[in-house]
Amino acid sequence: MTATAGLALAATAPLAQAAGPHVIDGTGDAYNDWGDEGTLSRQSHAHSNATWLWQSVLYADGAKWRDGNGVRHPFTKSDIDGHYGWKTASATKWWQSHEGLEDIDGIVGKETFGTADNFLSGPQADGRVDYTGYVRQIGFKRIAGTYYVRIAGQWQKAAYNRLG
Repeated sequence: MTATAGLALAATAPLAQAAGPHVIDGTGDAYNDWGDEGTLSRQSHAHSNATWLWQSVLYADGAKWRDGNGVRHPFTKSDIDGHYGWKTASATKWWQSHEGLEDIDGIVGKETFGTADNFLSGPQADGRVDYTGYVRQIGFKRIAGTYYVRIAGQWQKAAYNRLG
């Protein structure tokens, strides 16, 4: 490597670091924001604000999770914790089935996110984006193309690699 190439690499490194954590993003009308998002599962971004956002969708839609005895239980507000555990995976399967998706695997990928964004509206002048679920409506913020989710009363970036 020449000295010039080393200088070029050094010059670009701070920009890459400055980009920060990958976040759920969107521009334009909200109804088509999420179809190009990453994957959420028990193995992928399992402890993140992005998972918190997805759990909010499950709650809004009245999703149900199945226990070890096969009994279904509602996904409640207290189940929203940013941890993609077995309850979230089970409720996601319920959601996928309810929406008639091809893959009912408990993994939130492009098909699942892309279907969910059909229920988004906005953004409003203050950046609010609403998700109108089957049971309740919830709000997110979208500022400069980045989604925010309310965690413990504070708006936090819906980042894939950060919880809280």
